Amino acid sequence: MQSVLPAWRQILLFQSPRQLASYGAGTLAAIAAGLCLFIGLPRLVGHGAIPPDVLAGTLAFAIAISLRVPYEVQPVRWRVSSAYPGLLADRAAVLLASIDYLPAQRSGGRTVYRLAPIPSLSWLRWRECAVEVRVHGADVTIVGARIAVRHLHRALKNA
Repeated sequence: MQSVLPAWRQILLFQSPRQLASYGAGTLAAIAAGLCLFIGLPRLVGHGAIPPDVLAGTLAFAIAISLRVPYEVQPVRWRVSSAYPGLLADRAAVLLASIDYLPAQRSGGRTVYRLAPIPSLSWLRWRECAVEVRVHGADVTIVGARIAVRHLHRALKNA
């Protein structure tokens, strides 16, 4: 698997303003809930406040860990040569359906799969999560979010 983005662009984890905004909103909500638990719960139970250095370290660690999400949706390309490319593409479609990816566009030997929409969280859905499966001759090229392509790679390698 190789990255689709140039090297300098891989440093910028966020691929679009919408991705940055939804990530920021989710992270701020999680930080607010965490602060309420860290500050309010000990006082409610009757203990003293948690030291600021512990709070700062915990928040820094949580933000660093949460940056894995935008990293996992960065686009990568995986090219496979097969004697039966149509069969491989069909198997990929079944595997993608098992992780809630549905076909959104079909044209020629190209199919684009998108995550199934969750009505209440549609604002969190990122265009960058799409996976494209393209059949060209004996080659099957899969381009999409790192986490989905890695899932396909592992499942097809073990099949």
